[in-house]
Amino acid sequence: MREFIVALSGKWGWRMLVDRNGLWYRVLKARYGEEGGRLKEGGTDSSVWWRMICGIRSGVGVGVENWFEDNIRRVVGEGSSTYFWLDNWVAPLRVQFPRLFDLIIDKEATVREMAERGWAVGGGAWVWRRRLLAWEEETVVDCVDLLANFVLQEHTTDRWRWILDPINGYSVRGTYQYLTSPALPVERGLSDMVWLKHVPLKVSVLVWRLLRNKLPRKDNLVRRMVLQHADIACVGGCSGMESAVHLFLRCDIFGSLWHLIYQWVDISFIPPASVADHFHQFGQLAGLPRFAHSYFQLIWHTSLWVIWKERNNKIFQHKAQDLTQLLESVKLMSFLWLKAKMLTPAFSYNEWWRHPFLCMGVRV
Repeated sequence: MREFIVALSGKWGWRMLVDRNGLWYRVLKARYGEEGGRLKEGGTDSSVWWRMICGIRSGVGVGVENWFEDNIRRVVGEGSSTYFWLDNWVAPLRVQFPRLFDLIIDKEATVREMAERGWAVGGGAWVWRRRLLAWEEETVVDCVDLLANFVLQEHTTDRWRWILDPINGYSVRGTYQYLTSPALPVERGLSDMVWLKHVPLKVSVLVWRLLRNKLPRKDNLVRRMVLQHADIACVGGCSGMESAVHLFLRCDIFGSLWHLIYQWVDISFIPPASVADHFHQFGQLAGLPRFAHSYFQLIWHTSLWVIWKERNNKIFQHKAQDLTQLLESVKLMSFLWLKAKMLTPAFSYNEWWRHPFLCMGVRV
């Protein structure tokens, strides 16, 4: 019954996207306001019905995380009604590049405006609140590469597409079937990557629970009615909802930790939109020999463990570490776990700290 109610409520979320000239949209816009092309949630003063619709848009209500946002795409024509950062078009850019989104001045620029200003490296579209750091400039290059083959389609209107039924659009029946279908098992190859001999069993269990959406995060606790929806904010102090993707990949704190890890292992990596895809791509980096994959899987496990421990320390101990300390924890913990399984360690902590590739036996 819950899934049917959620699917029925999702119809309103879809309607608020595709029928912006309709009476209900105009009424809700007048009542709650509009920001970034979306109706505002309205906070505690909003009606119970509208809070439920906003919760549906955020994926709250069933065990399929972010099910609504993950199934909508913006098909760009001439680009004047698609928000460059806020809409999911070529990719959800504010998710793929959270640091750039935080630093850009015009967060509500349309795709057409950005294209006309020039989104090549050094173009007029990139106006920042401060001068970028070296790794942030590299992220801009990654973003520009993503846009390289995109061309605006003049005289074609931008529109929304429902991924589950691109032809007919949203339907309660199709959404209900999606929400009630058995959860897809983790790929066997991915499942085999979970259970690593180098890490403690409790760490593999954490990863296993994460990939099956079983961790007691705030969004899951809201679904189980342990917490109220008002208590779902991320512990990192940002404005996001504490979901798996946000907590482990997108959060201002923990997302920045990943960038430091990429620098440490000396790789260029564009994070995908899901935790499972991030694990798969990071743990099996293309271009590296197979024997190096286990090291990257170990680093991924360690990073997840450090993030989860830091999250719990913030909540229960009211303690926090800065990014440098978190990175040091990842380096030290991964080395100690490697050392514990080696009869004769082939490298020192200082070597692992400075040159992890060489310690893996990879020539760079």
